[in-house]
Amino acid sequence: MTTLKIVEGQDQIFNEAGFQIAGNHGPNLEGGLSPKELLEASLALCVSISLQKIMAYDGVDYDKSSIHIEVSSVKAEDKTNKFSHFNVLVTLPSSLEPAYKEKLKSVVERACTIGNTLKNGAVVELTEANEPIETNNQS
Repeated sequence: MTTLKIVEGQDQIFNEAGFQIAGNHGPNLEGGLSPKELLEASLALCVSISLQKIMAYDGVDYDKSSIHIEVSSVKAEDKTNKFSHFNVLVTLPSSLEPAYKEKLKSVVERACTIGNTLKNGAVVELTEANEPIETNNQS
């Protein structure tokens, strides 16, 4: 579970371990990430985790620092308040064979939960809490 709490005017985002990151209301601002940036980061992290799991399963030896993922989102042109497209640019270890790189890209597209959710949509249900939400390890 992820929780957002406004503390002294700052959006603070917590996981069950406690405070993790500050949120901002716009992109490219110091002191936190915007919802757009958090969504792009979630997709990038999911792709990275999927890549690493697949290569570990396949017993591939590689330099983890050679993986680089850049995600950019594109707003819908039809004036709806949503993103219509996510561009994911992946730099894979140069030591990998081209055929294996193609396999990785194909498997990652099916393995990444965040990517699958974005491709297929999900139900978002907003409800109101009847009592204040209590959070652990959060001040």
